Amino acid sequence: MNFKPFNYDSKFSTVMSRILDLIVLNFIFLITCIPIFTIGAAISSLYASTLKIVRKEDGYLIRGYFKAFRSNFKQATAFWLIALLLYFFLYVTFYAASLNGESLTQVYSVISLVLAILYSLYFLTVFPLIATFENTFRQTAYNAFAIMVAHFPAIFSGYLCVAVPFIICFFINTIIMEYSSLFWMLIGFSLLFLWHSVYLNKVFTRYRGEEDGQ
Repeated sequence: MNFKPFNYDSKFSTVMSRILDLIVLNFIFLITCIPIFTIGAAISSLYASTLKIVRKEDGYLIRGYFKAFRSNFKQATAFWLIALLLYFFLYVTFYAASLNGESLTQVYSVISLVLAILYSLYFLTVFPLIATFENTFRQTAYNAFAIMVAHFPAIFSGYLCVAVPFIICFFINTIIMEYSSLFWMLIGFSLLFLWHSVYLNKVFTRYRGEEDGQ
């Protein structure tokens, strides 16, 4: 008797294999994030893997993850440290404003929120860009900004698919955070990056074509 759902080439087997890939990638991502300063390289490497899945070029995902981690480490880490400094500056500025009256706090809350969103839009373009194209630090910085402006609707839609789950799970209430923690530990980050990669791939495909044609 032939149970088709369990055949190697069946849809069920393909889906289960992909879920397993995402679980393993999620675990490796969390491990490589532990030193903190390596988070930028880990983010870039996970994007390298999920973008390959979207393009159906996955192959050896785990090997590809570590290859991307090594090759993108310096540039991704530099951008990560810049991101930390920018967000820290926002926090310090907001905290200082909160000590000088309620009206000033409200103004700085709005400014801080807008800047935080813009920074997030930018860096959520930078790290997958590092994972996809080989450029100098300066070229990557400029290209990320140019792509963010030129494709703002797609970039913003992709940002929402990352931001909304985080806000729901970590900032609404502690009960949701507690119940969702297992999901994030198991598959959450890789699944979220995969979803975001669908948006990014639509933008990057055009530039990949231009690069291949040169």
